Amino acid sequence: MSASPVLVLDIDGVVSLAQPGSAHPWYATMEADWGFGHEEMARNFFKQVFVDQVLRGRLDLYVALQPYLETKGLADRLHEFVAYWFEKDCVIDRSVLAQADAWRARTGGKVYAATNQEHHRVAYLREHARLDAHFDEIIYSAALGVCKPERVFFTNAQARMGVAVAQSILFADDSAANVDGARMAGWRAMLYRGPESLARALEQWD
Repeated sequence: MSASPVLVLDIDGVVSLAQPGSAHPWYATMEADWGFGHEEMARNFFKQVFVDQVLRGRLDLYVALQPYLETKGLADRLHEFVAYWFEKDCVIDRSVLAQADAWRARTGGKVYAATNQEHHRVAYLREHARLDAHFDEIIYSAALGVCKPERVFFTNAQARMGVAVAQSILFADDSAANVDGARMAGWRAMLYRGPESLARALEQWD
């Protein structure tokens, strides 16, 4: 079990920049492209079966999404829609990854991602965004069976990282609820407000 410094980054909102609420969300042209908008999809899919089952690894994304797309007459375009979604939702902030790489080189510490994701998107980010090159491991909700900000997400993630001392972890997330959850588990955690906020924190994290 390690007591060396550990950096842990959220993905959506920290590493990836097309999340809901961002300046350029992945679904910006979805209604024009597909005939339905994100607000309706959030209400009837994302905030229901997706968060309850898919993000926790209880139901495969494609199995969950098929009935929803059937209501739109788009069941035969399931794989096309997921490919569209994942491509649009892969806007990576390379400056943040460069900061993490530089911190690792300077300190010898490990760098992880801790994120609410399902299996297929994690595979896409590994293959197409090459995130594995920057993280010792991507730890995510569907693999753990629990989502942030639940405390058990952080305790399970810490065990998976092999970290003995919770205070040796610095966690950056753009969600205040997730930061609070991490702190409840004993982690050091910061509310991410852009690359400059991370740079300031990393200057003293070694």
